[in-house]
Amino acid sequence: MEFMDSYSLWRQLVRPPQGVDEQTRDLRMDLLVSDEFLLSVTNLVDYGTFDPPKVDVFSYLDGLLLRAERMIAEGSPEVRVSARNLHAYAALSRLMYRQYLDVGSSDDASEKPRSE
Repeated sequence: MEFMDSYSLWRQLVRPPQGVDEQTRDLRMDLLVSDEFLLSVTNLVDYGTFDPPKVDVFSYLDGLLLRAERMIAEGSPEVRVSARNLHAYAALSRLMYRQYLDVGSSDDASEKPRSE
């Protein structure tokens, strides 16, 4: 999947899916925080501006992925479904952020996307 494909999919998703219990709702809230970090991706697409956040986005998302994986392994059937949706959202966010760093740090300015 190319950067603009993952970005387009991320933009179309309801951010992030709703949780069904306290743990999944807390995970959802933390994913909303990660969306704030990912606003820099939108700036690259809309304005060609590459300015990654100062926080370690990968560590943050990796922690959320681990929490979701535990919920998938240990939760009720309803929690598992919710946690899988949240995990998928976090995994897509992580993929898109990796691609953003690759595209944004490219020396070739013509490779940097801009929305039309």
